[in-house]
Amino acid sequence: MRMRHYFITIVFALASGLFLNSCSDDAASPPSIVFNQTEGKANAQGEYTVSGRIQSEVALSKVIITKEGSATPFLIDDSTAKNKTDYTFSYLITGITANTNIIVDIYNQANVKTTVRFLIRP
Repeated sequence: MRMRHYFITIVFALASGLFLNSCSDDAASPPSIVFNQTEGKANAQGEYTVSGRIQSEVALSKVIITKEGSATPFLIDDSTAKNKTDYTFSYLITGITANTNIIVDIYNQANVKTTVRFLIRP
């Protein structure tokens, strides 16, 4: 009887350990972004369409684009990017009169953020 009690206790301890280990919260990788070009060249009207692909293990929440030095976002995409894990994007950037870095912030639904810069030349 005593041997059976030890055996059951050991089996329960091993099973519990396996269960707790398999339920651990593995941190998902942050979203990644690949642009179609390494930098942009605006047209004569100061416009450039930045495009590429965003991938995330966790569904996306939103994409925010800000011109460097500005406190106000240029664009907030919280609809077309939302709930996707693989998103091909294309955003029109206007008002490019000098070398401009745009800052792209990508948020997934786990609130993990990726920030990248993209240069657009006039």
